[in-house]
Amino acid sequence: MKAITQNFQAVMNEPSIADPYDMVSVFKTDVSNKTDADAILKSLKRQFPGGKFNFDLEDTDRVLRIEYKRDIIHDVVLLFKGRQFICELLI
Repeated sequence: MKAITQNFQAVMNEPSIADPYDMVSVFKTDVSNKTDADAILKSLKRQFPGGKFNFDLEDTDRVLRIEYKRDIIHDVVLLFKGRQFICELLI
C-alpha cells in the first residue's frame, strides 16, 4: 500500500462489507501505545458518532481502520495533526 503524505487530495474509499453505505479507510499512524490510541478513539467517536474505529498497534504501520457514512479522511488527518501524531491514508 502507498501512503499519502503531502497535498492531501480526494481519494477512493472502499465500501464496507457489513454495510455497503459505509466507507472504509485505512491509515498508517505513529501511535505507539494503548493510552494514546484510546484517547484518539474517544475523540473520533465523539466527533463522528455512529462511526466504527479501531487500531492495530501490533501492525508495523500501527493501522487505524475507520468505517463511516461519508468521507471524513481529511477531518481524521487534522485530528491527528492537532494531537501531534502522524496519520497517512494507505491506498
